[in-house]
Amino acid sequence: MFGVAHIRRPLACRDASWGSARVPGLQRSPLRTRFTRHTLGALGSAALLFLLPWAIYAGAISHHYGLRDDYSILREAREEPGKILRVCGAMGRPLYGWLLERSTREAEDIQGLSGMRAMSVAGLGLLSVAVFLVLRREGWRGLPATLLAALLGVIPSAQVVASWSICWPQPVAMLCAVAAFALARRGLEAAPEEAAWRRRAWCLGGVVALGASTLIYQASAPFFVVLLAAALVARVFPDPRAVARTGLRYLLVMGGGLGLAYAVTRLTFALGVFTPSPRMAFERHLLDKTDWFVTRVLPNALALIELNDTDAAPSGGYWPMVGFTLLLVAAGLFVEWRRAGRVGLLTWLGALGGLSAAAFCVSFLAGERWPTYRTLYALTGVWCVFFVAAAVRLGDTWPRTGPRVAAVLLTSFVALGALLAHQQSQELFVQPQLRELALMREGADAVVPSRQSRVFVLTARQADSSASQRYLDEFGSVSVDTEWVAKELFQALVRERFPQERDVRRFYRFAAGPVLPERRAYDVLVDMRQQRPAPSRPIQLAR
Repeated sequence: MFGVAHIRRPLACRDASWGSARVPGLQRSPLRTRFTRHTLGALGSAALLFLLPWAIYAGAISHHYGLRDDYSILREAREEPGKILRVCGAMGRPLYGWLLERSTREAEDIQGLSGMRAMSVAGLGLLSVAVFLVLRREGWRGLPATLLAALLGVIPSAQVVASWSICWPQPVAMLCAVAAFALARRGLEAAPEEAAWRRRAWCLGGVVALGASTLIYQASAPFFVVLLAAALVARVFPDPRAVARTGLRYLLVMGGGLGLAYAVTRLTFALGVFTPSPRMAFERHLLDKTDWFVTRVLPNALALIELNDTDAAPSGGYWPMVGFTLLLVAAGLFVEWRRAGRVGLLTWLGALGGLSAAAFCVSFLAGERWPTYRTLYALTGVWCVFFVAAAVRLGDTWPRTGPRVAAVLLTSFVALGALLAHQQSQELFVQPQLRELALMREGADAVVPSRQSRVFVLTARQADSSASQRYLDEFGSVSVDTEWVAKELFQALVRERFPQERDVRRFYRFAAGPVLPERRAYDVLVDMRQQRPAPSRPIQLAR
């Protein structure tokens, strides 16, 4: 049956209730047969979930390109060891900096960035598998658990992670959050006869795992509450106080992990290990930030698989998707009220409101207002949980055909999300960056070392993007819109021409800016504003 189980017993206990007397001879017992089918089905779902991101984001791995910070980080990892760690540590992300510096040093060049994106895709696959296993442990049935885990791998937040090489540690942070939830559950849901010190040790492990997640990437640590949301909607509680107690205990573990990471960060600043970044500041205008959250952030999460746009109105499906999400979740709330009464309704309302706030708590408290998709993973994940659970509840109201209809609709929705994820990663990440790279490569190929060519790069504006849609510095954005990116990318491409040369900067004199200088001021001109429409020849050589 397609649905979410409303029991708190582990799967092994439910399997035991299916048992029957053994049949003599070679025939298997019903218990053993069903256990085998359950195991094979779980293994098949896990394998499918791991392979799905590889199929969707194959283009991001196979093509050789970078995005914005990628080019400077490639050079810094090679020429300025420790700088990446110091910069990330200054923003409270020392583990992110350590992972990024080690991996970028191994990547060496633009071609090596593909390997970092492969690690991102592998991380997304492992994350989907981990979420699926936790959902099954919490009582979710196989198909909705599989579809929810797959949906979390195709939302726009996942597309950014898969398509931008320096984002690969973020799935690691979310896997740590999943581990933190599993450890906390082991301690908080332990049998009464288990020793108190063991239960506290499991909870402490959850705090440490969540702290590690926060020290990798703060906005990824609240992914913890996505699993808590899935656990709460799959359980039956005797009264609202039981719901509050359960949610509060888990949130205390999460708060302990965030607090531990904050204490470690402040200690590194006090000891002079890292110098705090100006970005390490708390928000002071919380009411204004709440309005910003409701109007600028929450709609992006409610749109689930649809993408916002910075330059123009979002796509035609954006606001209808926001409305459909709200309508479906509201219908699920109504069905839950009819099924479980006031306790069920309050469970859903409390979990939806409280966990949405918890999912965005780090970004909400930070003194920045930059609603990027890479910071929305946890918030969108919470709404994905209620979206899938609401569809399941509605299907259960018509036992004969409802579950099948819900299964078909959710499967179609996830398939559409996968198709959009593949298309958007290609058209809004891969292809625009390849066009920028091609323009810059022509300029690098025109450099004559013996003449020490004078190079000028006319930087692009974001409106010059060749992509059909753009959102902030992620989807469809232009990389070479500043002098420092142009300088780093040009140097990386000249280094590809002369890999044995220790310092290729002596081969040319470089300048860049948004205004074209006099004709006699350069030998090689790279006009990055010719991305739309397709350029003929961006290079001009002085006579």
